[in-house]
Amino acid sequence: MNNTETNGILNHDEIMELIYSGVIEGADKKNVNPASLNVRLANKFLVEARDPNGYNGHHYTPLEFSLRQSPTFLEVEGGVVLAPGDFCLASLIEKVNLPNNLSCDVMLRSSAARMGIQHLLAGWGDPGYSGHLTLELKNELRYHSVRLVGGDSIIQLRFHRINPVAEGKDYAATGGKYSGDTGPQVVKQERAQ
Repeated sequence: MNNTETNGILNHDEIMELIYSGVIEGADKKNVNPASLNVRLANKFLVEARDPNGYNGHHYTPLEFSLRQSPTFLEVEGGVVLAPGDFCLASLIEKVNLPNNLSCDVMLRSSAARMGIQHLLAGWGDPGYSGHLTLELKNELRYHSVRLVGGDSIIQLRFHRINPVAEGKDYAATGGKYSGDTGPQVVKQERAQ
């Protein structure tokens, strides 16, 4: 991709080029759609932990957003069953290595949404990000649990070309705190300015 190309959402052939050039590692070419790429869950999940001493498992001390306090999670390998209202963090098998002229949306596939799975709208890959994106997943159903296992394709990536490029302002150049992630990541402290 060069900086003389126009803005817009990438199509099938352009996404295939991203796979061949190593911008997307580990992607299955049969998962390329007309304007998106279906991606798969990795085998490691972080599931919100109950407080064994709290009423119905509730933690009594609220998390402080200003301190970027992480909820307590249990690590689960292979798969997870989300009961109604349960929350977990997951990540993708595929690794993205976004150049400074590409970004991506991390979007739930409609079939997963129709099963009651929610991805909490934090899905974004900034230009210059490199790593395995973390997903924030919740079961919105009232009466059914949902099983998720490594390899499930519940997410799709949509790529956007950016022109002109803001030199020196991409995720890597500004010290993005989640760059290089492997596996699901809890909230990280803000970096000093």
